Amino acid sequence: MTQNLKATHRCVYKHKDVIEIMDFLLTSTHKLRFSTEFRNRLETLSDLPGLPETAQALILLRNDPDADIASLVSVIEQDPAIAMQLIAYARSAVFGYGDRIKTVNDSLSIVLGFHKGMHMALGLSAGRSLKMTDEGPLGREKFWSHSVLTAALMERLAQNLPSDSKVDPGLAYLAGLFHDIGFLLLGHLYPYEFSVLNELVAKYPDIETRELELLCLGVSHDMTGMWLMRAWNLPEELVVGVGEHYFPDFDGHHSTYSKLVNMANQMMKLDRSKSNALTELERASNFSELGLSEDMVNDTLDFVHRQESALEEMAQAMAA
Repeated sequence: MTQNLKATHRCVYKHKDVIEIMDFLLTSTHKLRFSTEFRNRLETLSDLPGLPETAQALILLRNDPDADIASLVSVIEQDPAIAMQLIAYARSAVFGYGDRIKTVNDSLSIVLGFHKGMHMALGLSAGRSLKMTDEGPLGREKFWSHSVLTAALMERLAQNLPSDSKVDPGLAYLAGLFHDIGFLLLGHLYPYEFSVLNELVAKYPDIETRELELLCLGVSHDMTGMWLMRAWNLPEELVVGVGEHYFPDFDGHHSTYSKLVNMANQMMKLDRSKSNALTELERASNFSELGLSEDMVNDTLDFVHRQESALEEMAQAMAA
């Protein structure tokens, strides 16, 4: 077992009044059988969903220094469902182009651009391979809403990092987009256990979801997401960003990605009306350690807030 996997099992239960929660939990026998089987599937990469062909082609294209919009259009047009979703998104009212957007090329060259189009198509392709319920706090709709906003925060934060940080804003975006993908995997492979967790999170919103996962299932979405990233042979930056994002103290290779995911999640909870909001954020995420100033953090929050309507439409397209 790697150090990375060991780290994902760390959990300190903060809530002592768990007796009431017990009514929602799986039986101890079911939990043991489930966690043992799931861990075995993860560690042996047995029966895990493969990365869809379109997503594989997009990864190859992303690594091609000569790739351009024309080559991206060629890949996307091979998948009509993704092509239609990108066109529909680019035609949304927030951009103001309406029915002037008629093709994938229009969507990319006029609205999205190469990199945003690449990332959105990759998220659509990868996410579509995993089926889960739409409803509940962990359902598909909430999942993509949270993931798209986190990705936007991640990309902007990465752009504000010092030049010597060697963080790729595109990979930072993908780390944000995929950081909770373990929930999709759980819902896809084990719908009953996922439904139990979904109900538990709905009833106890003040308890950290990861704590409820470990209590209820004995596994956590950061661990399962990390192994899915490995099964899909995605870059190690994504493996670390997904697998270590609950642990800002992790200081291994590519740790900046996991620290940024953790920070983006903290930013989602931020109440900017409080006078000490950024002080609390700094205490929680230690953003100055990354080379980020309060002005940079405020810039990121303002930038993403201005895009909120467009980001929500993107999330709806991904959840469709």
